[in-house]
Amino acid sequence: MEHSLGFEQLSASCDGKSLGNIYQTDGTTVDVSFRAFQARHVPVFLCSGEEPSLATITVIKVVTNNDGGNNATSSFQLFIDNGVTQTSVTSEVPTVVAAGAYTVSETGSFGYEATYSGDCDSDGDIVLNDGDNKTCTVTNNDVKPIITLHKVVINDNGGSAAPESFTMRVDGVVVPNGGSKSVTSNATHAITEDAKAGYHFVSLTGAPECPAVLGGTATLSEGQSISCTITNSDDGGSQ
Repeated sequence: MEHSLGFEQLSASCDGKSLGNIYQTDGTTVDVSFRAFQARHVPVFLCSGEEPSLATITVIKVVTNNDGGNNATSSFQLFIDNGVTQTSVTSEVPTVVAAGAYTVSETGSFGYEATYSGDCDSDGDIVLNDGDNKTCTVTNNDVKPIITLHKVVINDNGGSAAPESFTMRVDGVVVPNGGSKSVTSNATHAITEDAKAGYHFVSLTGAPECPAVLGGTATLSEGQSISCTITNSDDGGSQ
């Protein structure tokens, strides 16, 4: 039997009376279960579907700043999504939802790598059955910034040195031409190079964070990557 407005047929019985084997009349008794809401002081009932299955989910935010990051848990906005509705949730505060499949997500996580644990899978997906009380933990770890160095050599006065013959450094650590060094975020990092006979410094260019001179410093945010180019030119009579 087809039902509407959330009515549920619980049982049905029939009775009837034979009338001379010509025809008979039948009666039907049906038990119906339904939900109804009534606004206060309003004598009108609104019928609705059956009681929804409910579950509880708690999302916990953890932020790990072990590489210079300075974001707090409040820097991230948490959500749960059932494919139809996205709901904002607060870390460590239980949220009652209809049972079903959900995905936990977040915003404000640039420069941080997120991992999911607890009752969520590695993608943040979770299935909540009726009466479940489950917890998902989203851990964000700050990502080290990266500085890449490039070397340009101008040989217009007889010099023949190749870029690889220069020694460039970030915080005193040698970085080869085209190489990179990961650094801590929100801290200053010096870019230098060893002096090379017969050559002089011309420029240090690249991203806005690159210093303009050797010995200058760069400060990067979590997960940021920049490239800086050091240009040298040969002096007259260089080898």
